[in-house]
Amino acid sequence: MTIRFVYQVDGVLKFLSHLDLLKLFNRALLRAGLPVAYSEGFNPHPKISFGPPRGVGQEGRRELGDLQLKEPLQPEVVMQRLNLALPKNLRVVAAKEIADDALALMAEINLAVYEAEFILAPASLAAVKDKAATFWAADRVEILRKRPKKRDKMIDLRAGVQCLEWQDNILRLEIPFAETGSVKPAEVLQYLLPSDCGAAYRLARVGFFVQSADNQRREP
Repeated sequence: MTIRFVYQVDGVLKFLSHLDLLKLFNRALLRAGLPVAYSEGFNPHPKISFGPPRGVGQEGRRELGDLQLKEPLQPEVVMQRLNLALPKNLRVVAAKEIADDALALMAEINLAVYEAEFILAPASLAAVKDKAATFWAADRVEILRKRPKKRDKMIDLRAGVQCLEWQDNILRLEIPFAETGSVKPAEVLQYLLPSDCGAAYRLARVGFFVQSADNQRREP
């Protein structure tokens, strides 16, 4: 059977890379004593996969993973056992069974939602909101993306943002995944911030969606 689980990562663990997170979960699976299915070959590994990689330093509020088991087990039991084996700041908050032939998360998800909580004085926050309004009204907003070991690339930030909404000092961003490469939320936030403010925000990825061509959406 296949279990799709929702987990949260925050605190110091938000600085884990995608590969480090995979290693952490693999160790937790051993400690949890779950009947995990393994790949075949000379170097078998647990059949666990995750959604799109989370940027280092970002919190994850509704991250997703798929786990294959060789024996049936209630999703609630899987969640409980995993949480007993996981460290602080990493928690599974929901789990459900999905069809074994369901699309992989990386193949299905095409929209990510982020929230950035700005920590700024009122005048600086007002300046950011003004620039955000100008950004949203623009046809194009180009920046030069620095790429180590590759030629720098000019990208259109505006084309890569589907939604930009404020609630007090929290900015909600919706960013579609594109075959040619997606806009990074940190790039948008750095563009909006005054040069003397630094990284004066707390960034979290709060959800994923599967969005159709007519903009209908559902959770994976």
